[in-house]
Amino acid sequence: MSNINNPETENVKEPVEKISTKLKFVKSDKTDAYVGFVSQNPKTKRYCGVRQDSPYPKKVCVLDKKLTCEILTNVLYDVELIPMHERNGYVVISAIPCEFKATIETLYIPKIQYRIDVKFGNKCITFDPMDGTKDSVKKLSVCRAVLEKRVDIKNLTQVLDDFDAAANTLLNKMFADGLGRKVYR
Repeated sequence: MSNINNPETENVKEPVEKISTKLKFVKSDKTDAYVGFVSQNPKTKRYCGVRQDSPYPKKVCVLDKKLTCEILTNVLYDVELIPMHERNGYVVISAIPCEFKATIETLYIPKIQYRIDVKFGNKCITFDPMDGTKDSVKKLSVCRAVLEKRVDIKNLTQVLDDFDAAANTLLNKMFADGLGRKVYR
């Protein structure tokens, strides 16, 4: 017996394949909507987020309308995608910002080097009161403000406390080494 015209099987939908990957979103110039792009590796069949100008074949990922108010540009997200009905791209049904464990490294060479690096993911925020060229690197308060704005750091309050303690220790060593009492805070 054939199931072709059976009304019981006609309305049954096949389960939709969900794809998990990481994406950054940009605002589309044409539609003002947030979009991302994915490419599928032909050998491993894994999907990876790519930039719009990537030379690899890619498909567009548009956000579900429920998520548009929660998205920030240039932030890495763990996303779940489902194919569009026409299979021209994907719809993002879940987007959670990636959070990275931060490490704080202090580089102290008396009278030569005074620097703190906060590293997380592929990012590094530097506090260098002696050789910093920008205020965001040279001044403690500005560097801390940059860290406070980050949404991709795990345990941000603990990282900020550890950064403050390391920075104050470094500044005290700098002043003890005879370098002037300039305003670095």
